[in-house]
Amino acid sequence: MFYSNAHTHSTWCDGKDTLEDMAQAAIDFGFTDLVFTCHSPALFDPSCLGVQNEVAYQAALRDLKEKLAGELTISLGLEWDYYSADPIDGYDYTIGSVHYFPPRQGIFRSVDESPESLMKTLDEWYQGDKMQMVRDYYDTVVKHINQNQSKIVGHFDLITKFNEKQPWLDEEGTEYQAIALQALNHVIDIIETYDGMVEINTGAISRNWRTTPYPNPFLLKQLKERDCPIIITSDSHETTTLTCHFPETVELLKAIGFTETMQLKDGLFQPIPFG
Repeated sequence: MFYSNAHTHSTWCDGKDTLEDMAQAAIDFGFTDLVFTCHSPALFDPSCLGVQNEVAYQAALRDLKEKLAGELTISLGLEWDYYSADPIDGYDYTIGSVHYFPPRQGIFRSVDESPESLMKTLDEWYQGDKMQMVRDYYDTVVKHINQNQSKIVGHFDLITKFNEKQPWLDEEGTEYQAIALQALNHVIDIIETYDGMVEINTGAISRNWRTTPYPNPFLLKQLKERDCPIIITSDSHETTTLTCHFPETVELLKAIGFTETMQLKDGLFQPIPFG
């Protein structure tokens, strides 16, 4: 049983559907809760459709929360990119995500814009050194979580988004796995200090880039080994993907040994056993 989705976008950023339409879809799915987590403003990137007015965004969410009281619990969230300014007060929680490589001379390059842009960055910034690019990405993830302590760690291995359809990185390689596992262990150490959790994100499945969620199964196994809290999210940008691949993800997690996932239910994060 799924009671909520904790990573949801709307037309306030790069989503396709309105707050009201997403909320109605959640009600139709039988959810008790829904969290909207618009992208944080990224003024350094004109192509980023982050929320432009956080005050108005929060006001719209509070209005919707009041309107749907007793029918659906609405929470105020933000997907906070490392390179965005600090969010304003008033959010129930944030998702800590990294969408950009460390900038050079004030220029930012996206991690997940397209396979072409990723390869351009690899060639022009890293001279083909895949492992250095990987290190820069994961180092930034660790910095973000350490400095800002977001409740949820967003799509941990986003750098692999295009790898299934357009391979460029050996995810089974010893060097890559060592870098990713070291970063994940650092992240787990950090979030253990404040009851954080790592999302199991199905967003790339709905966008037809992956057939499995973030993170890779070898990282899921480490999350299980460390007994780290997880939460299944769809990173949904439209009503039709609000529960994308949730049942299949449960089966994947059960096969690895997980018995429960955190969910937001009646306004509180709580462990919900798999049925």
